[in-house]
Amino acid sequence: MGLGASRADHKKDDGYVPPSDRARARQAPAPSAVLTDPDVAAFDPTADKHDYLLVFATERSRSSETLKWNEVRETWFQAIPGDEEKKTAGVELLRRDWVQRFGEEEECPKGDVLGLCREHVVDLLARRSGLQLKLSLPSDGARRVYCQLRAPVSLLERKADALDYKFKFKDEIDPGPAFWRRSSGTDRVSGRPVYDEIIEDATILDREKAQETLQQLYAQGRCGPADVAVFADAEPTPRHWSRRVHALERISDRVPCHNAYAAYAPYDAAPRERHLYEEYPSVRGRTLFLPKDRLYLTKRIVDEVFDFAVLKERGLVETFVALHDANHGEMPTTDWLQKRWVFFWRAEATRAGAPLLSQTYMLKGRSCPCYMRPWAQPLMEVRAYFGEKVALYFAWLAFYGYYLIYPALFCAAVYAYDSAKDVDDEEEGVHVEQFLVAGFLVAWSAYYKESWDIESQYCAVRWGTLRFEAEEADRPQFEGDPAEPRRVSPITNQSETYYPESKRTRTRIVSLAFVTLSIAALVTLIAVIFWLQYFFTYILGGTFWGGVGSCMSGVQALLIQVASSIYGSVAVARNDAENYRTQTAYENNLIIKKFAFEVFNNYTALVITAFFKGTYFKCDGGFSGDAGNCLGDLEELLAVIFITRYALALIGAFSRPINDLIAYCTPSCLGAEEELPGEDDDDVENDQEEGPPAEAPRFESELKLEEYEGMFDDYAEIVLQMGLVCMWSLGFYYMPLLAALEILLQMRVDAYGLVCDSQRPTPTPAETVGSWGTLMDTMSLLAVFTNAGIIVYTTKSLEDWSSNEKLCAFFVVEQLLLLTKALAHLCSTGIPTRLEEIQKRQEHVVDRHKHCRFEEVFEDDEDEVAGLKRGHVDRSEVRERSQSTTDGMSPFTRSRIAYLDEKLRACESDVTIARSQYRVACKTEVFNEDCGVSYSRRTPGLALGMVTLTVLEAENVGQRHDPVNASSCRAVVHVRDPTPRHQRAYEGPPGPAPQVSKPAKKPPRSNELPEDLRSAGARMVFNQTFSLAPVKTSKAEIFIEIMDHAKRLKRGSTTIALSDLSDQRKQALTLSILRPTATTTAQFGIPQEAAVLYVKAQFQYSRILPIKRRIYRLLEGRRKITQDRQNLRLGKAPEHQWDFPDDPSRPDPGATPTA
Repeated sequence: MGLGASRADHKKDDGYVPPSDRARARQAPAPSAVLTDPDVAAFDPTADKHDYLLVFATERSRSSETLKWNEVRETWFQAIPGDEEKKTAGVELLRRDWVQRFGEEEECPKGDVLGLCREHVVDLLARRSGLQLKLSLPSDGARRVYCQLRAPVSLLERKADALDYKFKFKDEIDPGPAFWRRSSGTDRVSGRPVYDEIIEDATILDREKAQETLQQLYAQGRCGPADVAVFADAEPTPRHWSRRVHALERISDRVPCHNAYAAYAPYDAAPRERHLYEEYPSVRGRTLFLPKDRLYLTKRIVDEVFDFAVLKERGLVETFVALHDANHGEMPTTDWLQKRWVFFWRAEATRAGAPLLSQTYMLKGRSCPCYMRPWAQPLMEVRAYFGEKVALYFAWLAFYGYYLIYPALFCAAVYAYDSAKDVDDEEEGVHVEQFLVAGFLVAWSAYYKESWDIESQYCAVRWGTLRFEAEEADRPQFEGDPAEPRRVSPITNQSETYYPESKRTRTRIVSLAFVTLSIAALVTLIAVIFWLQYFFTYILGGTFWGGVGSCMSGVQALLIQVASSIYGSVAVARNDAENYRTQTAYENNLIIKKFAFEVFNNYTALVITAFFKGTYFKCDGGFSGDAGNCLGDLEELLAVIFITRYALALIGAFSRPINDLIAYCTPSCLGAEEELPGEDDDDVENDQEEGPPAEAPRFESELKLEEYEGMFDDYAEIVLQMGLVCMWSLGFYYMPLLAALEILLQMRVDAYGLVCDSQRPTPTPAETVGSWGTLMDTMSLLAVFTNAGIIVYTTKSLEDWSSNEKLCAFFVVEQLLLLTKALAHLCSTGIPTRLEEIQKRQEHVVDRHKHCRFEEVFEDDEDEVAGLKRGHVDRSEVRERSQSTTDGMSPFTRSRIAYLDEKLRACESDVTIARSQYRVACKTEVFNEDCGVSYSRRTPGLALGMVTLTVLEAENVGQRHDPVNASSCRAVVHVRDPTPRHQRAYEGPPGPAPQVSKPAKKPPRSNELPEDLRSAGARMVFNQTFSLAPVKTSKAEIFIEIMDHAKRLKRGSTTIALSDLSDQRKQALTLSILRPTATTTAQFGIPQEAAVLYVKAQFQYSRILPIKRRIYRLLEGRRKITQDRQNLRLGKAPEHQWDFPDDPSRPDPGATPTA
């Protein structure tokens, strides 16, 4: 949907036109594009915004804190990316500034050092990176300095080219199978369909025809100036240039597209490939970049200068964060996401998205059914805003919640069946439904894992992240060994931060012991709680102590959350102590530590209840009250656990109002810091030098949001919940349903937290969910053993069996469930045929259009093409051989060829100059096809149309029978647009306010005009010039009225259509004046002479169009010169007239020959 989605996915009315009809329609100028998407129409071209915010902290001048040069040097060395030479050079630059500021002092006040670092960072970012910076002060007078950053579009394109960053192809490059299989009939011989589009795309054009087609497309405004010629080096054969010409024709024709999985290819800044890549609307015009692309590439540019995470870790900068404000004025914004993602019930059916990215409801314009809306998400917009890593998490979350429908319905059906048949699960005897539920849960967990692997590949293919490999830098927290902090790398021979693996191994052994002791302590504590429950309920007894014992299940549920919180912070500390170099290694080891503990934390109480409570304690039946029913106790504990999870999710959803309420109720004096009188007296002068605080900028409120902490805990919670569903649903049939409802709540709570409560994460490409996929498979495996154990040991199905018989039964059930799991994996046949075809099609499209690889090369009659076939000589040799063919020509022919060569050089020079003028003009203005006038690039939204109108004289406005006093008449000039308001492509009025002339004058006395007519106003002289600007559309007209202010009458009116002034030259016009009916012949019975108005008018609306037309004329002349040069070489007569030196009788056609 929306940004990043296929533009033509939503075409319900196909709008297909056969190739022959499209070729005829292509002769006309390109139709104006009408913006029908309200998201695109909502763009604000005047928005001034930046992508990142760097916050520098300042210290009070009287602060006693100091910083040593050695500390700053070590921090700076680690913060500068690259090899040792680059790091050393960066430190030397800082040292030079240090000496200039502080001399040879080795320890200076912290505030002064922070100021030096701030100036140094800003200077380097501005000079080395090419970023655009903007410094400002906080509106509340806080001790901070804001530095906003953004990258120019040209810099982003160069970075994308250097990184081989993938961009999506335009939909018209490969419109989809439905387009290619258009058939106008069947072949009479073979009876097979005739595929018109495949035949059209395979048509080979000769060089002249291709050149003519490209020039025609350019002349009609259907392609850019970079595509107007055949690229001699990049397109050596007719197959190469024919491929590009046909692609440009499809793009200009706007053919219907039905391909939701457009190809992605690494970006190349070469002009010959620019037409391949999709462009998106933004406040900077149409660009190649989605918001997530812009932020990711900008971050990569910044990372080449500084690693701000290191500077933030050491306190030299306060924060460096991506801004929600980066999307101000363009879609999607936080308000858009909040309406259509967080509060999904407010979204339109066509913008709600779909539960799965692979579903057709995700295509733009498709309506999501009401019963799917709770799981639907606009994942294309989420990806465009937050990047693939965040979007992939929510895609996985929705996929899991959607697939929970199956176990929820199945378990609910089994429960309904048991209730209808009045079946008690605790009755002795084999219960077939328990085996069915266990088998279904195991099979479902395996099928879910396989299905998600396929869905994640659909996501990667549609988002262009397939086979993505991330480059990782050292973590900011990674430190070298104190004994040997740096060493020469045995791989690169460069100095690098070094930490011996032996020390890390010893630290990991300590961490392993800590994790083991933590798990042992947790299991002991849980066992103690079970003993207390038994002690209060059965030993002390009574109503009160029995109630206390009943509360132990709630204590168990709270313990899970408390232990998870306490252990989580300790596990992070232990993982930090192991000092991992890369973030991936850090996260993988943290997952192992935390998840091992969480498995015991979440499931130990359930294991004890299901398998040991009846033996070592006593089961009281839970909600059923049936003593000895451990399955009832398990049901009660699971219900309490889910109630606790729901409560925490709701607290998370309303965390902001809760925090605001706490802050409101807390006395302000508790949080105020007492300052000594006069402490800031010395800072007053400094504050005044920096200037008064400005009005609060939009981005300032984002600093109050919570810092984004990643999605580690979110992933862990959902994987653990999946374990609860597939491992313990036998004890509580409503658990899948409760889990599905929790996922629906968690999905919107997490979305709300990202959009409204946290700072914007830096967009990061990602292909899969990483290690969490392996953990999901682990949960599926554990479900085999827990379900087998519940059937054999917890229920009373095998109550009369001995221990050995139960053990044998456990192994039999476990093997059957393992077999069920294996069969479920086998039933998932891997990559579907459709997905495999999509991947191969994308590779084919990229090879064909990007790498120009073809299965065969067609022969051509041209010498140069023939010489470039496989195995032949190089291009320079072919050209030399081609030039040698002139040796046998007559001097007469050679002189004519030399004459045309000279004209060709002059024409090429004129084309070069015109293109240079065109590039200069394009820097200041952009032509709006919808309005027909140019708009300013420097002041977005400002139309550059201007009408210069000189009203000279009016004749026959007054007559003898109806005299008009010239001194009371004025000309009123204004711009009006006859186009209906709802069809206009601009906002506001079409031009400036009406302008009124000075009073007219009588003409001087002469013999030509009798005195009575002169006094009657038969001729009035205005002689006044009007400048009407800005004029926003060429479809408007100039409306001129002659008003008699003395009598308050309109004496006549006339119009000038701006389309009649399209040549942008000053024209002298004689306009007929339409007089009101009061002065017609019908009233007076006297014939009247026609009233006319003499004016001079000029409409200037674009500097670009005249240059484009001149380039087209020059290119047409060059084509004719080239054609006749070839004719002369082949011994043919020229087809055009030329002023050859040997034929003076021929007319001179000038620089631009005529046919």
